[in-house]
Formats: sequence, C-alpha cells, structure tokens
Amino acid sequence: KGAELSLENGEKKLRKAENSSIRKLVSRDKYDIKVEKWREITQEDRKALKYLHEELDTRKRNRSSAQEALERAKKQVAARNQLDKQRKVLLEQAFQGLGGDASEAYWAAERNTLRLVYEESMKRSDEQTKALRHLEKAKEQMAAGHDRLRRALNYNTVDLFSRGRGDLLSLYASAQTNQRVREAKQLHEQAQSSFKDAVEINPDIPDAQAAKINFSAFLSFTNIFIDGLVTDIVVRRKVNKAIHESAMAQKRVNAAYMHQISFCAELKADANQNRLNLDRAEEALERERVRLIHQPVY
Repeated sequence: KGAELSLENGEKKLRKAENSSIRKLVSRDKYDIKVEKWREITQEDRKALKYLHEELDTRKRNRSSAQEALERAKKQVAARNQLDKQRKVLLEQAFQGLGGDASEAYWAAERNTLRLVYEESMKRSDEQTKALRHLEKAKEQMAAGHDRLRRALNYNTVDLFSRGRGDLLSLYASAQTNQRVREAKQLHEQAQSSFKDAVEINPDIPDAQAAKINFSAFLSFTNIFIDGLVTDIVVRRKVNKAIHESAMAQKRVNAAYMHQISFCAELKADANQNRLNLDRAEEALERERVRLIHQPVY
C-alpha cells in the first residue's frame, strides 16, 4: 500500500509537472507570437517614420527651390518694370517738340483721366482696407473680452460653492471675478473704439453700435466690498447678462467684418479694372507717339 500511495503521488506530481510544462509552452508560444507581432508593428512604424522624414526633407528642398524661384521672379519683374519705365522716359523725351495730332491728343487726355480714376480707386481701396483692419482688431478684442467674462463666471461659481467653507477662498474668487469683469469691460471699450474708427471711415457699415455693451456699475465694486451670498447671486446674473450681450455683439461685429471684406473685394476688383483700362490707354498713346515719331517729314 505504501508503494501504491507513493506511485500515485508520483503520478500526480508527474501530471502536474506535465500540465505546468504545457502551460509554460503555451504561454511561451503566445509570448513569442506577441513579440513577433510587436516586432512587425515596430518595423512598420520605423518604415513610416523613415518615409515621413524623407517626405519632410523633400518638402524642405522643394520649399527652398520655390523660394529661390520666387526671388528670381521678383528680380525679373523689378528689372522689367525698370526697363519699361526707362523706355517710357525715352519715348517722352523723343516726343518732346513734336506736335501731336487729334488721335494722340485724345489718347493723352484719356490716359490722364484714367490715371486720376485709378489713383482715386486705389486711395479708396486703401482707406477701406484700414477700416477692415480696425474691424479685425475689434473682433479680436471682443473675443478676448468675452473670454474674460467666461472666466469671471467661473470664479463666481467657485465663490458660490466656497461660501461657508473658507473666507480666504471666497475672497480670492470674488477678487478674481471683479478683476476679470474689469478686464472684459476694458477690452469691450477698446473694441467699441476700434469699431467707431471703422465706422468713421465707412459710414455704411451695418449696425454702427454693434460693439456697444452696457456694463452695470454694480459689477465694478459690489462683489468685493459687499460680499455675501445674495451679492454673489446678483453678480452672477449680471455677468450672465453681460455674456449674452457680448455674444450678440460678437455676432454683429462678425457680420460687419464680413460685410467689409466683401466691400473691400469689390473695391479691389474695381481698382484692378481701372488699372487695366489705364494700361490700355497708355499702350494706345504709346503707339500713337511712336507713329508720329516715325512719321516722314515732307
């Protein structure tokens, strides 16, 4: 019996060892599979990274080549414009002292008129571009002011929930609320000034009071000097109202900004068309003067 029990225990240990070995082999196979998969993923990532580096290098080389080509083109255009100016000056000098006929006089008058029209259109386009820059500045200031109001509301929320838990935290939140409201008020006043400058240049901008927001004087001092639950609730309502007015003002300023962009595009197109008309008139005048210079004298 002792031998049988010993044999039985030996068989159990053998089965246990076999099972353990099998589990280890399976685990090792799984581990090897995972390692092989990770190795493949790593190789793919390395290939992708290498491709991205090559693409980046190619783009850098192309960018430098494009920049060099652009610089060469600019130099060629400048040289061509300089030669064109010299040619026109020589033509003017050669034509001095010669009498023009009716055709030459017509094109000279047409050239002078179109030049005035072109200069006036460019002047107007530049002025409206200044108005567009003022509106863009007002748009940025309005967005910054709206962000300050959002932060003030967050600090007011902290102030409400910290009530009764710590006077220092409540006082800090109240101070930050007041500070953000003052900053928002200042930014909105700057936006209103920028919008006013744009309206002075272009009175046709829709909604001349687009950037105007009414900040209650209650917000400027109450939250610190009369600190309390009721005061915090009232301040929260006032800040929410200011946020709503700020959002509406932002929409109006954005609408005015888009209107000015369209207006500036129309003026730029008119100026370009006037420039084309002026170039045609100058070419026609040049042809007439060349004809008169080469006209035989009897």
